[in-house]
Amino acid sequence: MEKVIRIVVSVVLLALVAFLVYKIVDGIETPIEYEEQRVARFQTTVDQLIAIRTAQVAFKENVLSPVYTKDSVKNGKKVIKEVNGNDTVFVKSKVPTYEHLYTPSFDELINFINNGNLKVVRAIGTLTDDQLKAGLTEKKAIDMIAKAKKTGNWKEVEDNGLKNFRRDTILVPVKDSLFKNLEYPIEDLRYTRVGRKVEFKMDTATVMTGSGVAVKVFQCYALYDDLLDGLNRQLTVNYKDKIKDTCLRVGKLDEANNNAGNWDATMEKKKQE
Repeated sequence: MEKVIRIVVSVVLLALVAFLVYKIVDGIETPIEYEEQRVARFQTTVDQLIAIRTAQVAFKENVLSPVYTKDSVKNGKKVIKEVNGNDTVFVKSKVPTYEHLYTPSFDELINFINNGNLKVVRAIGTLTDDQLKAGLTEKKAIDMIAKAKKTGNWKEVEDNGLKNFRRDTILVPVKDSLFKNLEYPIEDLRYTRVGRKVEFKMDTATVMTGSGVAVKVFQCYALYDDLLDGLNRQLTVNYKDKIKDTCLRVGKLDEANNNAGNWDATMEKKKQE
């Protein structure tokens, strides 16, 4: 009987030791595997945010967006200047002005990528050292050629050795230039590709710099909870507590940060490589 008890105790102890070893190993491997998954998911998302930033910058540079200001109106008539007016209302102007802006809309951004064009300057010829020393600049050369085209008199162009100098603005499709190497459909740019599939949050704003200059900004982000969905939840909580943030983000709405991202700089370097 004692022999049976010893065998049972030995088996239980072996099982306990095996369980403890498993827990120790699992306690080491789980954080390592989590970190590998986190980095991989973040890299995929950073690549998307960089692509969104590229599209936003191109949109702002190449598209004029309508802006409707608030007009001051009294008794149905537009008020240019009013003193002590109590019944003045502000209404959306019917005639917009046009500005170069970022867009808060993925529909508009994706349409621009699919159907928009970039203005690209095609350069033919360069200015020689002698031409530069003589005070000739690219702008002067371009203005000289534009004048010759308008008047039909090419003597000044020929005298300055600019016969083969050209600067032409051409239109290049956005999709075939900036996004020709995209590895997924343009329409999917708005959705996260890891964790829980959700649409990125995107918005625009105008902020004032310390010197009083109004700067147009945009922001686009995805929550860590969505990007890391399916991984160890406690490790995600620990990560957020450590990093003191809740999302991967490009740009900011409350300051002009030159459209920087809040990710590790090495992730952007990998994208550039």
